[in-house]
Amino acid sequence: MDEQLKAVRVGWYSIKDFPQPQNLSLSLEWVRVDASTLWEKNFDVVVLDIQTGETLEPVQYIYARIALPTIILVDTIEQESAVLCWLGATDETCNSHAIDQQIGLRLQRIIWHSQQKHLFHLDKLTGISNFQKFKDYAFQLLASTEDAEAVCLIYLDIDRFKFINDRYGHSGGDQILQSIGQILQQYALGAGIVARTGGDKFAICVRGNIEQGKAFAEFLKTQLQAYEFRLTDQSCVNLTVSFAVVPMGEQTSIEELWQEINQCIYAAKKQGRNQVVTTEEFNAIADAAGQDKLITEFEHRIRVTAERMVSEMVLKASRLAKKYRAEAEHDGLTEVFNRRYLDRLLLREIERSHKYQQRLTILLLDLDHFGEVNRTYGFPTGDQTLITAAKILRNNVRAVDWVTRYGGEEFCIVMADTNLHTGCQIAERIRLALSEEIVTAYNGHQFRVTASIGVVELKPDDDPVSLLQRASDRVRESKQNGRNQICF
Repeated sequence: MDEQLKAVRVGWYSIKDFPQPQNLSLSLEWVRVDASTLWEKNFDVVVLDIQTGETLEPVQYIYARIALPTIILVDTIEQESAVLCWLGATDETCNSHAIDQQIGLRLQRIIWHSQQKHLFHLDKLTGISNFQKFKDYAFQLLASTEDAEAVCLIYLDIDRFKFINDRYGHSGGDQILQSIGQILQQYALGAGIVARTGGDKFAICVRGNIEQGKAFAEFLKTQLQAYEFRLTDQSCVNLTVSFAVVPMGEQTSIEELWQEINQCIYAAKKQGRNQVVTTEEFNAIADAAGQDKLITEFEHRIRVTAERMVSEMVLKASRLAKKYRAEAEHDGLTEVFNRRYLDRLLLREIERSHKYQQRLTILLLDLDHFGEVNRTYGFPTGDQTLITAAKILRNNVRAVDWVTRYGGEEFCIVMADTNLHTGCQIAERIRLALSEEIVTAYNGHQFRVTASIGVVELKPDDDPVSLLQRASDRVRESKQNGRNQICF
């Protein structure tokens, strides 16, 4: 009840004087009405006195036709009990003997219910009408027996929206849906209704015949296809939409309306998406195939669904393959490349260097006194030390360099198109970063870790084994010279 209207126009249908509400924050404009002026629709609330009719039937008749939030003034408990039998759930009664004390509270309650009822008909994400509001509108239109101008339903279904959600996440998909809601409201001014009917589907009811409806749908298709949906500063998405255009009022039920919508939408999807299909065009497709319309729709559904399933299966298979490949190529603890990948990578880089006469340098690193870390602090702290070292290596090499775990506490970095001098500079940067890092053990003790590093450049007669052996010799030399240094 916190959101209150600043001014409430109250239609007062009673011979009683205007009340004097107590403890009321609403600003009220009381307007006395009679049977001839009650039907004006510019009231926010109507107060209807049960004493205006000789019996309850005239009051009930008026109440059923004013279609506005209503408060019924009653004098007795018996009258209130009778009124409650037909009073709507969001309307109120008020005892005329306590009107000053009650009317303010009743008005606040009824205004709040009116606002909530309005919100119930809005889609929370896009702010346009929701599916329930659209159904109510369509039902009233189909139930109307009055001759009225032609109305077309334009139905939109975003093409391959699931893949957009999969790629950019549901937050990205929600941004796109919000933008589409705004675009449709902008271009569909004066439409009977603009609604999100669920998921990635929207509906617009516009005045006009089927040709006018198709022309408007083609315009919307062009606008949406050209629109760039910017999700972040770096990512921009383009999409397409399939359209169905159905004349409204010719159907006998909501179910028949949905059947025609689905027939056109699946025909548009089957034709390659980003298409506009009208009821007349779908009927022509069925006639050309010499089939019943239901059979034609069924075939379209099967083909579109099968295509979607194949696409999803291919996408899932691709993701699984990438996942398993990543797991096979990466060390599970440090998340850098593993020894298996190093063996393939190093052979490939050596062959490339020999073929194109390029330099190749590798760096082999062994953490100093790592066994003592495990013995003193335990294996979990040892694991954390390896993770910390791998992170430092990744942060201190170039984007083109490959960090791999050679085994145990040893790491190897492959630097393509790099000479020995540059490799030594990178090694020294890593050595300093490692020696400055403080590692906290699980018992709270802190210590530093250093590394002995060997750096070698590829020779013409080198193969992977000889290159790694020379790097290993340099690491052993570094250990013998006192550790925490590089040898080349």
